[in-house]
Amino acid sequence: MGVILATSGYVVAGWGSLGTWATNLDLGPFEPHRPAAGAAAAIVGGVLIIAALLPRRKPKKKSAPMAFGQDLEPQAQPVVAQPAVAQPAPAPAPKPLPHPEPVAPPAMPVAVAPQAPPPSPKPETFAEMRLRLVALSHNESWAEAARILAAMKRMAQTHEEQAIVYRDLGDFARGQGQADEAAEAYETAVSYAREVRQARPNDDTAELLAGALSGVGDAAEAEGRLDAALSAFEEALALRRTRGGREAGDTQAQRALSVNLERLADLREDRGHRMRALDLYRESYDIAGRLAAADPARFGPDLAATRARMNELEAKIQG
Repeated sequence: MGVILATSGYVVAGWGSLGTWATNLDLGPFEPHRPAAGAAAAIVGGVLIIAALLPRRKPKKKSAPMAFGQDLEPQAQPVVAQPAVAQPAPAPAPKPLPHPEPVAPPAMPVAVAPQAPPPSPKPETFAEMRLRLVALSHNESWAEAARILAAMKRMAQTHEEQAIVYRDLGDFARGQGQADEAAEAYETAVSYAREVRQARPNDDTAELLAGALSGVGDAAEAEGRLDAALSAFEEALALRRTRGGREAGDTQAQRALSVNLERLADLREDRGHRMRALDLYRESYDIAGRLAAADPARFGPDLAATRARMNELEAKIQG
């Protein structure tokens, strides 16, 4: 094939002495490119001749692919006799590695039951709040006392609680020098206390109404309304006396009766009723004496003040 292509190219190109006879051959569409076509055919033929004359190399055997992570079984090979060769002594077997100590698995976290939130503090009752109010008043913690009073006013439900709240509001306002606010609060307390007294005419309601009336008397006296003050103190005293001496075991009731007697006595004296006023002071003195005998530290000063007023009245009457 190489010889044919080389010869044909030589002739078509018109090279050498043989080229004249082939000039009349029609190459069709390649006629304009006769020299180039002949030269290309001659070159290709020459390359094929040279390739045919060169020695061929034997192909190399492909190496077997390596398998990772697998045990390959060995292929059977023909047995060929070999001369006996002295085998070296077998190497001593390696000592077995000591077994590692068993490691305890990590402890699993123990599920802890969620703790219930601490119970919310129990709200104060009306009675507990009033006890705290009294303690704050004794300590003259007026700002906190005002806050407690406002909370008590919101909490009050019954007429009795309303009467207590407004009586305490009157005491607080009078202590702060707010005469008008005190008088209004005491009048409201009396209105609620009368309703309670009408529904439950017993000793407890008598003291509730008497306390509110005493507040009305104090506020009226401070404003110079002596007739209103006298009427309120007399009604309060009548309510406290209706208990028939059952207040003998009640320290607060006895002291309230003693104070009521003296407040009324002072008004009687202002009206010129000195003998009536002296009788009231003597009654109060007997009560104050019993209280001082039971608790000298607490009621001793009251007894001394009552004795001093009695001596003053007696001196006025005798003089």
